[in-house]
Amino acid sequence: MIDRLLTTFGVWSPLLVFALAAGESAAFLGLFLPGEVTVILGGVLAGAGVVPLWAMLGAAVLGAVIGDSIGFWMGGHFGPALLRRPRLARFSGRLDAAEESLARRGWSALVVARFTSFLRAVVPFAAGMAKMPYGRFVVGNVIGGVLWGSALTLMGYLAGDNWQKVEHWLLRGGLMLAGALVVLGVIVWASRWVAGHREKVLGWLDPLLRTRGVRVLVERLEGPSRRMVPLLYLWPVAVVIVGGLWLFGGLLQDLLGQEEFFFFDKRALEYVATHQIPAVVQAARWLSTTIPQWATMAVGAGVAAIMMWRRHAARAIGVLVAVAGQWLIVEVTQLAVDRSAPSLTALGSRGDYGFPSEYIAALVTLLAILAWPWRPEGWRTTTFRFGAATLIAAVVGFSRLVLLLEYPSDVLAGAAVGVGWTVMALSLSDPRTRVALARAVKRSRK
Repeated sequence: MIDRLLTTFGVWSPLLVFALAAGESAAFLGLFLPGEVTVILGGVLAGAGVVPLWAMLGAAVLGAVIGDSIGFWMGGHFGPALLRRPRLARFSGRLDAAEESLARRGWSALVVARFTSFLRAVVPFAAGMAKMPYGRFVVGNVIGGVLWGSALTLMGYLAGDNWQKVEHWLLRGGLMLAGALVVLGVIVWASRWVAGHREKVLGWLDPLLRTRGVRVLVERLEGPSRRMVPLLYLWPVAVVIVGGLWLFGGLLQDLLGQEEFFFFDKRALEYVATHQIPAVVQAARWLSTTIPQWATMAVGAGVAAIMMWRRHAARAIGVLVAVAGQWLIVEVTQLAVDRSAPSLTALGSRGDYGFPSEYIAALVTLLAILAWPWRPEGWRTTTFRFGAATLIAAVVGFSRLVLLLEYPSDVLAGAAVGVGWTVMALSLSDPRTRVALARAVKRSRK
C-alpha cells in the first residue's frame, strides 16, 4: 500500500515520507506502521530519479527529528495527567524512578530507540514525561534522526528493486541489534560508575564481613581452604571469583538437569538464525577470526617470561596456572558434559564439543591477563581496563552467537571459567595481595 501511495504522489512523495516519519512518534503510528518501509521506499524512488536524493534525505531526517520533538512535547504536557488516572496510580512509583533515570542519562537511549519500531514510538513521549532537559533531548534526537533517516534512505537508494530484502533484514534483526547495543551500553555505564565511586563500592562488603555467618564460615574452614578466606576481604576479587563460580555452576546444573536455560538456549539460537543480517554476519566472521585461540598461550608464556626475568617467580607461576588451569577445566568439563556444538554454522559444519566455549574461555583469560594491574595503578585506570576487556569479550561473544558457533550458555560458561579462574590465580600469586589483605582484614575487625 505504501509503495502505491509513494508512486501516486510522485514528486510530492517526500511530503508523505516526512508525514509518516514524523507521525511515528508524534501520533504513535510506529506502534502499527513501521516507518522503515516508507523511508526505504523513498530512497528507491530517489534511485529511480523520480525525486532528488537530497529531498528524500531531508524529508526522512526532518520528519524523524520533528516527530520526536512533538512526542516529547506531548509527554511533557499530557503525561502527568495520565499518571493521575486511578488505573495507572499503582505504577507511579516505578514510573518516577524510570523518569529520574531517563532525565539524568537517557539521551543515548533515544539513539538506540530510533532503530526499534516500538521504542521509537514511545521513548520521546516518555522523555517528555520524565522532564528531561530539552537541550539534552535534542542531542539524542538529532543524532538518532540523522543516522536513521540517512541510513535507510541510502539503503533504498542503493538497493533499488531489492528494497524488500533490506526491509526484511531491518525489521527482523533490529531488535537483536538494539538488545546488543543496550548490553554494551550497560557495560560502559557500569565501568564509568564504578570508576567514580571507589569508596562506595569498597564499602558495600564491610557490613557483610562483620556478620556472624561469615565468622562461622571462617572458623569451620581448615587446611588449604582457610587460605582462601582472606580473599573475601577484597571486594572486587571476591565478586569476580564467586560470581564466575556461581554462574558456571548454575549453567552446568541447568544443562545437566535440562532446566530453564537449557530450553532457552535452543530457542535463542533459532531466533538468531532467523534474524540474520548479512553485514552483521560478515563483521562477526571477522571478529571470530581476528584473535587466534593460541594467542592466549603465547601471551601467557610471554608475560610469565617477563615476570621471571624481573624475578617475580610467584607472578609467573600464577600466569601459567591461569592459562593451563582454564584449558584443563574446559577440557574436563567438555568430556564430562558431552554436549555438541551447533552442527551447522555460518562458517560451515561443526561437530566438536560446545560447553563451555573453549574459544571464549581462552579469550577472557587473555583479556584478564592483559588488563591485570601488574604495576601500581589508580582505581579509575584499573576499572577502565577491565571495563574495556569486558566490552571486547561481550562483542566477540555476540559474534559467536551470530555465527551460530555456540549456544548462549556455552559462551557464558566459557566467560565464567575464564574470568573466575584467571582472577583467582593472579590474585593468589600477586605479592600485593598479601598487603591488601592485611589492611582489609584489620579494617574489618575494627
